Amino acid sequence: MATLDVIRQGAVLTVRINDRRSENAGEAHAALYRKDQTKTLARAVDSAPYPVWMTDADGRVAWSNRAYQQLESAVGGARADGRPILDLNDRSQNLADREQHRCRLKRPDQDQDQWFDVSEDQNGGHCIFHATDVTAVVQAEAAQRTFVQTLTKTFAQLSIGLAIFDRNRQLALFNPALIDLTELSAEFLSGRPSFLSFFDKLRDEKILPEPRNYTSWRDQILDLIAKAEDGRYQETWTLTSGNTYRVTGRPHPNGAVAFLFEDISAEVTLTRRFREQLDLSQAVMETLDDAIAVFSPQGMLSYTNPAYRKLWKVNEEASALDMSVSDVSRHWQDLSEPNPIWGDFRDFVVGFEERTDWNATILMRDGRPVDCQFKPLQGGATLAHFRVMTQTHLMSFQSAN
Repeated sequence: MATLDVIRQGAVLTVRINDRRSENAGEAHAALYRKDQTKTLARAVDSAPYPVWMTDADGRVAWSNRAYQQLESAVGGARADGRPILDLNDRSQNLADREQHRCRLKRPDQDQDQWFDVSEDQNGGHCIFHATDVTAVVQAEAAQRTFVQTLTKTFAQLSIGLAIFDRNRQLALFNPALIDLTELSAEFLSGRPSFLSFFDKLRDEKILPEPRNYTSWRDQILDLIAKAEDGRYQETWTLTSGNTYRVTGRPHPNGAVAFLFEDISAEVTLTRRFREQLDLSQAVMETLDDAIAVFSPQGMLSYTNPAYRKLWKVNEEASALDMSVSDVSRHWQDLSEPNPIWGDFRDFVVGFEERTDWNATILMRDGRPVDCQFKPLQGGATLAHFRVMTQTHLMSFQSAN
């Protein structure tokens, strides 16, 4: 039985081990402690869930833990040359940002490969290796690459230009349509320009409306990115070339921002021509002597010309569109002699059955006869056409009947 004596003399502390079984009890007990620590360390390494092994100067496995041995058994046992089952000679799998090797292990009991990140620690003529299973990480990276490739192929088919800036405000992704619309070179875009450099280049190529003040324009560009982050940016750019672009900014995950460039020149031209034709048609109807009224498919008054307002005594300043056909026909009935056609007209305007043109003649309270023509228009609208019959018209009407 050993005893431990601890003696303090002033600032000196003396520790003495007395053991009759050993002449040098201190060294003997220190050796026992080191042996116990070694067992504890060996037990900890052997029970680690990831493979650990050591190689000698010739690169053969000199020691391995239980996880490595289980992995070795899964692939059919140790190699004949004694080298590790994870091949570190494939430098193409090395991780550029770490002192690690990424190794692939083909297991006959699994359909998919197993991947490990292996770190190496050299000590004299021996090397100790630690491997971490990163199969899930590799599969996730492969899935991400596939997803990005799919998105890239999809974006390549779009006619709308796409530019995505990452959280650092550098161009991270673009599609061919962006090159076509902006005439920026693929080399410039592939260089991942910053947000400001990208829009500076657009300005140089006259793809951006020319600002009056360049300094204030730079501030507007910074405000533009802020609006895009909130999903509030949408503007129409009219360029000096005559083209018109619709530019939309949208926020993306992880602080990224996407800009969409759409050429709407044809749409704008078509809209402009339609408006011109509409204005021309309205100008023509404004000059007609015949009264014109148009009702929407819902039976609401949507247009009248000056001749209509004169015939039916409607004050132009007080003229209210969006009146119902019931209110309008009631006003017509008040200014004309009793006639059953007004009820028929109301049913005609809001009817869902197939409609055809029809005519009728009414007599105004002041004695003037009026020829009425009611026609269905495209989209369910209805046209009411009124012509005051002069003496010549009346004679022609009487002779026809």
